[in-house]
Amino acid sequence: MTPTSPVHAAGFRRALVVALALSAGVSAGCSEGFDPYNRLTGLRVLAIQSEPVAPAPDETTTLTPLIYLPPGDAVASMSWSWCPYAGPSSQGYPCLISEEQLAQLAGGADDLPPYDLGSGETASFDHTLDPDLLASVCAGAADQPELLDCEEGFPARVTLTVRSDSGEEVETVRILHLRFTDDQEPNQNPVVDGLRAVVDGGDEVIGDEPTVTLPRNTDTVVRADVPDDVIESYTGTDDDGQPEERVEELVLTWFVESGDTKSERTAFIDEIEPLEDAIENEWSPDGPDDYPRDTSQIVVVVRDDRDGVAWASGSVALGDAP
Repeated sequence: MTPTSPVHAAGFRRALVVALALSAGVSAGCSEGFDPYNRLTGLRVLAIQSEPVAPAPDETTTLTPLIYLPPGDAVASMSWSWCPYAGPSSQGYPCLISEEQLAQLAGGADDLPPYDLGSGETASFDHTLDPDLLASVCAGAADQPELLDCEEGFPARVTLTVRSDSGEEVETVRILHLRFTDDQEPNQNPVVDGLRAVVDGGDEVIGDEPTVTLPRNTDTVVRADVPDDVIESYTGTDDDGQPEERVEELVLTWFVESGDTKSERTAFIDEIEPLEDAIENEWSPDGPDDYPRDTSQIVVVVRDDRDGVAWASGSVALGDAP
C-alpha cells in the first residue's frame, strides 16, 4: 500500500531536509530480502493528481492515478470514494460522519457529492459543499481545540482501491484540499516534460519505447525535464503565522524496475538546493542474474509543497554489464 500523505507548507522544508538525509547515497542500503522503496515489482499506485489541484466552490476537479503494473498484469477493477477527513493516518479509518449526517449539516442540500465516486480510470469531484459550513468545522468550538489543519483548504479524504488481474489489491489515500473561496490563491500542478539519459556524452530521450540502451551494473546519469519557468511563487506563512512570499519547493521521487538509483528522492529548495541538482540522478540497472529481462521502466514523480503532482515515465533497453 502506498498512501499519498499530505505535507503542509509550514513543515515542508524540514521534511525535505529529512528526506534528503535519508536518501543521500542510497544505492544498496536496504536490508537483505527487502526491495528498496523505489523498486517497482508489484502493483503500486505511485500518485494521484487532482486538476485543478484544490477546487474552489462550484468547481470540479478530475482525479487521475499513476498506476504501476508488472509486465503481463492489468487492472481488473478500480473504485473511488471520499469522505470528510478522518484523522492524521486516514487510511483504514471510518468516515467521521455518514452521507446522511453530512446532508443534515448542509441543511438538506441535494447537490452534495456522493461518497461513491465511481469505478472509472479517473474520478470527478464536484466541490458543492457550503464553504461557510467547512469553515465552521475548521474553526472548531470554543471548548475544544481545532481538529483540522485547514491552512490550504478543507481536507477531504479521497480513497482509491485498485485490484489487478493477478489478485493484488492496494488502497491509496489522497488528501484533497477544498478551497473556501475563489479568492484563495490557486496552485498549478508541476510540469515534467520527459526523461533523458546521458549516453556517450550526449542526452538521449527516454520514451515509451526502449530506444535507448543503458549498461547494466553501471551508473548512468538520468534527468527529468522540469522547466524552471513553471516554478510558482505564492503567499505562505512564516513560523509566526505571518504572510510571506515563498517559492514553491519540489520533491522528485525516482522509481525503477531494475537496480537502484543514487538517491530515492531529490529536491529543489530555493537558495538551498538548485533545480539542476534536483532533476538529475544516477541509475545502475541490475545484471542479468538479478534481472533477466532486457528492458526496464523508469518513473519520476514530481510533487510541490501545495499538493501539486506530475510525472513522467519511459522504458530503456539494457545492455551488457562491463
